[in-house]
Amino acid sequence: MTIARPQHEEDLPFYSRFGPCLVALETADVAGNIAIGTAFHLGDGILVTARHVVENRTITAAVSHRYAKLSLESIEVILSGAPDIDLALLKTDFSLEHYMSDRLTIHLGVNTVARKIDHIEIGGHLDDWINDSLVLMPVVLMGFPPIPTSSEPVLVAARGEVNAIIDSYLGPQHPLFVISPISRGGFSGGPVLTDSGWLLGVMVQSLVTDHAPPELGFGVALTIEPLLSLLHANDLYPGSNAELMRELGFGPEEYEAPS
Repeated sequence: MTIARPQHEEDLPFYSRFGPCLVALETADVAGNIAIGTAFHLGDGILVTARHVVENRTITAAVSHRYAKLSLESIEVILSGAPDIDLALLKTDFSLEHYMSDRLTIHLGVNTVARKIDHIEIGGHLDDWINDSLVLMPVVLMGFPPIPTSSEPVLVAARGEVNAIIDSYLGPQHPLFVISPISRGGFSGGPVLTDSGWLLGVMVQSLVTDHAPPELGFGVALTIEPLLSLLHANDLYPGSNAELMRELGFGPEEYEAPS
């Protein structure tokens, strides 16, 4: 008689753990010029990206990195209320239901299975709590910068660190994290994650002078408080982020944690 050994769960390697939550966005302007950006899943079909990725542009393709179902027809764009806040939400039918089910088990070794996630959790660092203690914090930037000769969008992950924290005189009135990974086109809208896997900020731009290429500038990520405000303003409380939002004062007041 064979005795089945109990299985235990372990996290997938970082890239594989968060990859299913990432989406490549292809957009076109009125002249038909194509650009690539990144979005990521916060839960319940809500994706986040940078405002400039989708504003005054038509989304022509939305390609999940792996496993997710997502239809282009389902996407509803919600721009941030303030033009200088480079954030947008996408209400979609994004789903990782099959991936998360027991029908798809990922084995990491003998009697070890992968602990899977279907959305990214927002960090709890409000603007007033951000200080120099975060400088040199390790981070991972994920996104879809075009790779020459690649026949399809490829998810790129770049390790780095927070190099500085700035308040820009051009706005927004929220801290920006200067990060060390090179700011390539296509990373816009991508998540900047801590080593622990929570969202530190959203990649929004490359700070350059004299119209220099993005790669020569400083890549910056917008912190999470304006994202929390944008979600709350639209009565959206996605996934496990709902509990954090309630604790931080971004509602809903009648939220009940899952049993």
